[in-house]
Parts: sequence; C-alpha cells; structure tokens
Amino acid sequence: MEKQFKKIGTHDGKFHADEVMATAILNEIFVTELIRTRNKKVLDELDIVYDVNGGEFDHHGIDKVMREDGTPFSSCGLIWNKFGKDVIRFKNESLDEDQIDEIFNFIDRSLVEGIDALDNGIWIDKPEIPLMNISSILSGFNPLWYEEDKENQNFNKAVEFAASILNNKISFKISVIKAKEKVVKAYESREIPEVMILDSYCPYGESLKEIDERQEILFVIFKSKTNYLLQTIRGKDGKDKKKLPKEWMGKRDEELANVTGVSDATFCHTGRFIAGAVSLEGIKNLARLSIQEPFEHESMMEKIMKFARKLFIKK
Repeated sequence: MEKQFKKIGTHDGKFHADEVMATAILNEIFVTELIRTRNKKVLDELDIVYDVNGGEFDHHGIDKVMREDGTPFSSCGLIWNKFGKDVIRFKNESLDEDQIDEIFNFIDRSLVEGIDALDNGIWIDKPEIPLMNISSILSGFNPLWYEEDKENQNFNKAVEFAASILNNKISFKISVIKAKEKVVKAYESREIPEVMILDSYCPYGESLKEIDERQEILFVIFKSKTNYLLQTIRGKDGKDKKKLPKEWMGKRDEELANVTGVSDATFCHTGRFIAGAVSLEGIKNLARLSIQEPFEHESMMEKIMKFARKLFIKK
C-alpha cells in the first residue's frame, strides 16, 4: 500500500491533544504537508482540514457528533472514525475485518475517547492519586510563554510523540490477537487446574478473561530470560484472586528457599503478586504451595483502616 499526498491543515496558536493526535493519525496513511493557520481562504484550498474552519472534522459547532455512549467527538475522534481502519490496514495487511474492527474499537476506547472527552470539557474522574493523561502530556509541548518562534517546532515534536503512542497501542493490540492461539493452547493443556503455563511470556490477560469462564485460573507461569515466574491473576474487581503466601513476602534466595522448601526459589515481591524459581519444576512447586494456602479474608479492622485512608487522601 502506497501513501497518497495530502495537504492538511489545522489552526495555529496554542495546540491541544486532539489536533496533535489527529495529525499523527493522518501521517500514518498519507504523505502530508501541514499548514497551521486560521485563514479561511488558505484552509479552503487544502485536502483535509480539522479542528478549525467548520466542516466534517471540526467539532466546535453546536450540533456535535456523538458516540453511542454520549461522548462527543473532537477532531481526533472524527479523524480516527474516518481513517482509523485504514491506519490499521497499513500497519498489518494480514488482519481480517473482524480483527481490524477489534483493534479500531480498542484504540477508540483506550486512547481516542479520553482525548475527545477532555477537549469537549468532560472531566474524567480524578483518581485518588493524580495521574498524568495523554491530553496534558501533549498540551505540555506548547512553548513556554517567554519562548518565541517555537510553536510549529514544538507542535511537530508533539505529533512525533503522539505517533509513537498510537503505534505502540496498535502494535500491542495486534500482539494480543496473535497471542490468543497460544493462550488457548496453554489453557486447554494445563496439568494443574488453577495454573496456566506459557513457554514464554505473551499478553495473556484479555484472552484468559474470555476463555476462563469459570474463573478457575489463579496463577500463570512463564519463562523469563533468567528463570521462571509465577504471577497472580486479577479478578473482575481488579484485585488478585489469590495473593502469594504472606511468609514469602520480600524474601529472596536462601531465605525464600528455607521458607518454601523449594531449593531454587529466587524471590517473592513484597506485593505478593509475583515470585521466581530457576527451574520449571521449582516454580510449579511454588504454585502448588500457593494453591494449598488458605484464602485470606479481609478483617473488619482492615476494611475500616482502608476506608479511613481513602477519606484522608481525599481531604
């Protein structure tokens, strides 16, 4: 597939995440010449214009185009809605239409819709611990108030950064699709009902949620560069279905080996969500011990303390 040449345009002045990401999307499928201006005569002569001048890709009018869930499109969403599937086809021509739809919807939901919401004045709920979002990161490329003649230069830097994020997200989703067959095979051939063993790491979470209808899997084993790892699986509530035993927490090498009786055990994370052993048999033994350990039940005092911490953080 060859890229066509297009003259594209958006407004000048302070830039935001929506037109930055829209530019990155267009650059994936076209050879572009970008003009940033508010001059209507200039914009009217361009092939694609967005976030300014009215028209198909300008969301500033009264009659906004809305998603089914009620989130209005910004120029980013409008451009993605029109050209997103072509971007994915350029990325990997072997994908079928169902896979393209799956990736398209994933990018829209996980990347584009948040940009659209914030640009349209819809504030996304603040977490207890503030997190940077893609909109603030891209807007942060604007030149400082005392910097002159850097607007277009910084815009281009922001577009380059946005393109890396877009491509990473698409590549990740393609890798999830390609890993599904491997995950299904590991799930169906497991020797311990609660444990899925992968011969090497691949993104398994999404596929496992789909195939493990009875929520049997508690742990996943996979080989890293130096040893084998045992990792917990999170349930629908986002919490580990079963943490690794408390006695293992933060212990390494000989100390962990003495506690577990597994001679080649190497470490257990303080968060009790991952542990390691040199051999496959060693890591399977750690898995068996974890399965045998009784489930923990949060005490009433622990619930009260957790609630109190949340109140303190909010204040």
